[in-house]
Amino acid sequence: MILFVHGWGYDAHFWDPLRDALGDVPSAALDLGYFGAAMTALPRKLTLLVGHSLGFLWLVRQSALRHVPLVGISAFPRFLEAEDYRPAVAARVLERMRRRVVTDTRGVLEDFWTRAGAAGPSGVPNAAALAEGLDHLAAWDERGNLAARASPTRLIAGREDAIVPPVMTEMAFKGSEMTWLPGGHALPHTHAAEIARLIRP
Repeated sequence: MILFVHGWGYDAHFWDPLRDALGDVPSAALDLGYFGAAMTALPRKLTLLVGHSLGFLWLVRQSALRHVPLVGISAFPRFLEAEDYRPAVAARVLERMRRRVVTDTRGVLEDFWTRAGAAGPSGVPNAAALAEGLDHLAAWDERGNLAARASPTRLIAGREDAIVPPVMTEMAFKGSEMTWLPGGHALPHTHAAEIARLIRP
């Protein structure tokens, strides 16, 4: 079974186009709770993990899944820049979003979805969960856990990604095998058929 985990600002339905493209391939999608109840119980007998953006970080943090092959889409092992991690996203970007997300939740999401290249859920957003997700993006550094994984990691990225620019991807995964697609941050929506061919068992 393939396990999908979405990124910040989306929910489990983010994966619907890709799951449809995979047809009868067994899969499940977790939900981090940005638009309703979180559903993060791990299924058994997983054969592949697929994480998008923050969802990739979430999966890398799960030590119990280190033996399962992993695909990262629009991924990164750390989001914010550091002395030994440049070029990456400046802390002020997340700080600005963090200040606004509680008082103008929909506005922050609309801005993000426009830059990502795919609209998000129409349901009621959970401002507290979204704020916590931004905190995770600010704090999580999974470079060590990624290096410690006992199974292969494959990477898929977009040449026009406005959230995780190609120069950041190339820096973060220097020396790793990378499949580049002509798209932006929301590749599972915009390039579902291509990704399905890449990850199909």
